[in-house]
Amino acid sequence: MIMLRNILITAYFIILLPNLLLPQIQISGYIYDQVDNKPLIGARVILDGTILGAITDQNGRYQISKITPGWYSIIVLLPGYRTLKETILLSKDTIINFYLQYQDIIKSEVVVTASRRMQVLSDVPVSMSVLETEYFQNKNYYELKEYMNFIPSVDVNSDNISIRGSSGYQFGSGSRVTLLLDGFPFLSGDIGEANINIFPPEIVSRVEVLKGAGSAIYGNSAMGGVVNIITKIPEEQTLLLAKASTGFYTMPKYDEWKYTNKIRTKNSLALTYLLPRNSMKLLLATQFLNDESYRNFNRSNGINFFGKFINQIGSASTFSFFTLLNYKFSDDASYWKSVQYATLPPDDYDLSRRITKRRLAFGADFLSTIGKNSFFSAKSSLFATDFESNLPKSDINYRQSTSYSNFNEFQITHHLFENSFLTTGINLINNWVHSQQYGTRKQNVLSTFTQAEFKMFNKLNATGGIRLDLDVSDSSDKYFEISPRFGITYKELEKLVLRSSVGKGFRVATISERFSSVRFSGFTIEPNPDLSPERSWNFEIGSSLEIDIFGKKSLFDFSIFYSRYNNLIEPQFDTNASTPTIRFFNISEAEIKGLDFSTNFRLSKNIDYNLSFVYLDPLDLNTKDILKFRSKFYFTSGLNLSFEKLKMSVLYKYVSKIVKVEEQLRFILRDYYVRVPVHLMDLNLSYNFQNFDIPFEVTFSIQNLLDYYYVDLVGNLAPTRFISLGVNFRIK
Repeated sequence: MIMLRNILITAYFIILLPNLLLPQIQISGYIYDQVDNKPLIGARVILDGTILGAITDQNGRYQISKITPGWYSIIVLLPGYRTLKETILLSKDTIINFYLQYQDIIKSEVVVTASRRMQVLSDVPVSMSVLETEYFQNKNYYELKEYMNFIPSVDVNSDNISIRGSSGYQFGSGSRVTLLLDGFPFLSGDIGEANINIFPPEIVSRVEVLKGAGSAIYGNSAMGGVVNIITKIPEEQTLLLAKASTGFYTMPKYDEWKYTNKIRTKNSLALTYLLPRNSMKLLLATQFLNDESYRNFNRSNGINFFGKFINQIGSASTFSFFTLLNYKFSDDASYWKSVQYATLPPDDYDLSRRITKRRLAFGADFLSTIGKNSFFSAKSSLFATDFESNLPKSDINYRQSTSYSNFNEFQITHHLFENSFLTTGINLINNWVHSQQYGTRKQNVLSTFTQAEFKMFNKLNATGGIRLDLDVSDSSDKYFEISPRFGITYKELEKLVLRSSVGKGFRVATISERFSSVRFSGFTIEPNPDLSPERSWNFEIGSSLEIDIFGKKSLFDFSIFYSRYNNLIEPQFDTNASTPTIRFFNISEAEIKGLDFSTNFRLSKNIDYNLSFVYLDPLDLNTKDILKFRSKFYFTSGLNLSFEKLKMSVLYKYVSKIVKVEEQLRFILRDYYVRVPVHLMDLNLSYNFQNFDIPFEVTFSIQNLLDYYYVDLVGNLAPTRFISLGVNFRIK
């Protein structure tokens, strides 16, 4: 251990040696509003292509030190203002002030997910949706899923995410979307679930959704896209935030669904602590949840905890550490009894069954500059999951699984020359599983990736990359995947941006899909260790345009896309067995064509509006019929009003009826075929009492305002109308 420590210390100083030898300078100044010259607090100043940056203080001043002389692109951004980007030569200590222009439209400016580094959104060659900090502020929601319900073409259920129809009904196994938290993957090692509800909403700064194949950057499971949750960074002053919420489900319209005369409630208590202190920052968040549910035998209690520590080492290096704990104890819910009794479980279901789920994660990230134009990051994390039912181990319905997923990555980003970058890296994921139904298994995925970005003629930006993945799993063949990606963007006067991209995606079969041997809710799942990886190709062309309509700036975004899927892993029923039996096979060839349109504009300084429309044409190429468990049309809209301390939002989502389901579900589920379009409308109100020197805010929400009934998963009624009230305390 002593020798290893000495080797690491020596390597650390060798890496940092160029920084010690080269001259270092600083840049400082003030950020002002362009119209009234008011100093702007909390503006972020970034040297593009490096990890160097600063945030303006109470006087609007920033300072970045220990800069190696050279040409730099400086990015200045602040919510509500147009992002400023200027290229300058820094050869000595420099003082420069920047003036930001108020932005008439609400749009995201900077993202990190598309290329593993912070970049201006208009340089990204693929479609993205971003939920900014403001989106999370006036809503009385309890779980992260509720915030994501209104992202165009995105479906979120309890343990999986689908983007543009990439996933159907997976029987609880495998995700075709990669879930990240600050760049760390969060897919369980056994079933590969992507459950966003394990993160307390209070820690979220923004959510970035990359649409289309992202395996060239993020590897396994990024067939349909990537969801990256970016956590808050304590920036200005110490804050203690407390949020208490309570609400109730209204009684259903039908007498057969009224299984109790008691009001069914849902409650949450969340505490968040943000501490910025010189070079150290601390974020702590705890959430307690209790849900009596709108359905009988669907109760749950949960605890979420998240902690993050950030240490700035000089101005050239940053070390961060996080830990997460999620605990959930709930009824072991099943399908409905029938559509007539949609809030009740089947008659023969054991109502004493409970299930306990535990998730624990911790990880570390080290960032540092290397010489003049490069920086590197080293990440390592462990994500442990465990679930167990309360039945005796001898019971045929007993379920248990413990998994560990270890992620290690080293990445270097090199600033080749002005506005051009080369990103290379290597990572290793090790999954270990010990399970009653999957056995004791191991899975290892070794990867290396390279991506280059070049800007030419100040208008054309080209991106190209490739990733190599090797999958080695117990009792299965080895698989080697090559995933290329290419994209271009073309800007015309910053008002019109054209983009085009092509990329490959893949997903390795999960341990549960290969080795499941389990009985649940009347059917049996049997193993198939010979499953091959799924593969996809995604093609897209699109554009974004900023124009004036009746004197108001509006943003329009449009794209056409095509995805081709091969070797899709789908469950198949064996109806000749003594009980309905399911086994996973590589059986499906499919394609999904579609278009994606969105617009965003302000009707006035206090009112903004957005809408989106997505059309999908999902086709099963084997049967020449529509792909199962997919919808064709998505429509979302949002109206936001802000009058001093009063804010209101009305959100609406429409999803067309699923055209086709698995007909063999009739062997295990009554009324399996029932499905209707989705009409979901939420109303949110908030009022801040700071004008009265009272440090709290009241939030009020009605989710599913129309009390519209639809199916969330097959044989499961979606949440009915829920009315809630919350109080947020903010103590500085």
